[in-house]
Amino acid sequence: MVSRKITYLILLLFLSINCYSQVNPIVYGGVDYFRNTGFKKNAYANINLGAQLLRWKFFAPEVGYEYHFGLVRNNEELNPVDSNARPPSILDTRFSSHTFSVAPKIIFGNEEAAFVFIPQYNFGKIRGRGDFLRDSGRQYYLVDQQIVKDNIHFCSFAAGVEGNFFDSQVLHFSLLIKYHLLNSEKILSQIDFEESALNSFGGSADGIGISFRVYLDLLQLLQRK
Repeated sequence: MVSRKITYLILLLFLSINCYSQVNPIVYGGVDYFRNTGFKKNAYANINLGAQLLRWKFFAPEVGYEYHFGLVRNNEELNPVDSNARPPSILDTRFSSHTFSVAPKIIFGNEEAAFVFIPQYNFGKIRGRGDFLRDSGRQYYLVDQQIVKDNIHFCSFAAGVEGNFFDSQVLHFSLLIKYHLLNSEKILSQIDFEESALNSFGGSADGIGISFRVYLDLLQLLQRK
């Protein structure tokens, strides 16, 4: 309900400034890389697609889709005979989320180079998966699997530089520092196998990382043809 109200308010804001702005949708695609010790290789990622709907002075609202995903460090059962031997069982967990985003991006500067600040609101679904594995002596085999799902909404904040750094009229780029409040710990903590005392201890309550985006001006591209 809250996410719907926020979306309606932003859409009304877009319509109210539409008469005074230059409507020129610019699509973008990007990748976010977050560091956190609760994940394998101490990292998880986000792939995002969207569009900057228009530009009005320093205001450039964006809408998009984001896919966060990460593999959590395994929780391994201690071998009762030899602590250095292969663990008898392993809990392998991971998470993913599909969310839509709305962001009133603020730009200070020109097309060549600008400082941008992006407060963003996301809403959608998050999914956690746990695989309980046992050792057969040669390899681990799947004993049981649990999948838990929930609704999610969270905010993020990004700041950095954006501009036409390669003298292109069609493409421009941004490099940002991004902090988000996506909580993957909560969904992973719901994974619980009755036949095992192993629990997921990974995930994160928030995250900070680097965001890279490529923007494509479709109108400029079509005018060239």
